[in-house]
Amino acid sequence: MKDIELKMLLKSHGEKIKKSIESPFNITKKIDEMEMLEMTKKAISFNLFKKAIYSAAAIAAAFVLTVNCIPSLAYAVSDIPVLRDIVRVVTFGRFEVSKENYEAKITTPKIEGLLNKDLENKLNKELADNANTIISAFENDIKKMGELYGDNNFYLSVTADYEVKTDNNDILAVDFYFTTIEASSVTTHRFYTIDKKTGTIITLDSLFKKYADYITPISNYVLDEMKKQNDNGTGFYFLDGEEDQRFTKIKNNQNFYINNSGNIVICFDEYEVAAGAQGSPEFEIPNEIIKSILK
Repeated sequence: MKDIELKMLLKSHGEKIKKSIESPFNITKKIDEMEMLEMTKKAISFNLFKKAIYSAAAIAAAFVLTVNCIPSLAYAVSDIPVLRDIVRVVTFGRFEVSKENYEAKITTPKIEGLLNKDLENKLNKELADNANTIISAFENDIKKMGELYGDNNFYLSVTADYEVKTDNNDILAVDFYFTTIEASSVTTHRFYTIDKKTGTIITLDSLFKKYADYITPISNYVLDEMKKQNDNGTGFYFLDGEEDQRFTKIKNNQNFYINNSGNIVICFDEYEVAAGAQGSPEFEIPNEIIKSILK
C-alpha cells in the first residue's frame, strides 16, 4: 500500500513542476548489453519521477518560488569569483545539509559582466529561482518520504552545481548540472555558452546560416559515433527498436557548448540516449562536417 501511495504522491508532485535544466562516466568493464538494458528498464520509473521533480525544477526558465529554510539546514552566502575575465560566473549561495539517510549540496550561481544587463538580470533570476525550487522540492520530498517509510528507511542525495567548460578570450561556457541519487542516479544538464565580446548567449541555430539544415549533418555524425562505440563494446546507446525509443536526431534546442578549440560539443543527459553506464555523453563535432553552413 505504501508503494502505491508513494507513486501517487510522486506523480502529483511531478505534475506541479511541468517545465524542465558532467562528469563523464568511465566504463571500466564490458557489461552485457541485454543486462544493461534490463537494468535501465528497472530504473526507468524512478528516474523518470526524479527527472519530473528535480530535473524539471533545475532547468525551468521562469520559476518564481520563495524558500523558507528550516533551521536545521545551513544556507551560506558567499561571493567567490572563479574566472579572471570581466564576464564570469560566481558562486552566490550554497545550501548544504547532511544527515544519516539524506543529503543535499545546492549551489546558486550568478553570471556577471554581460553587456546586456536585462539579459544578465533575467538569467540570474532564473538561476536563483531554479536553486530555490530544488531546495523546496528536496525539503518536501524528505518530509513525505519520512511519513511514508519512516525517518531512516529511505535515502536521497541531491546535488546542483556548475562546471566551467570553456573560458578563453571569446567564450565562456558553463554547465549547470543536477544529480539525484536514490537506488540509482540520474544527472541532467543545462549549458550556457556566452560570447564575451558581445555579452550575449549563443544559441545553436545562431551559429549557422539562415535556413541551413544543421540538424541532419550533426545527427548523422553523432549516430555514426554511437554505432562505432556500440560495435566495439564501449557504447550502450539506444539505436534499436521503435523510433520513440531510440536516438534518431538531435533536438532543435539540443544541449551544446563551444570548447576551447572552437568546435561545437553536443551534449546529452544521463539516460537520454543511452543506458546509465554511458553517463552524460558528449560528442565534439569536427569543423569539416558543418563548415559549409557555418556563419
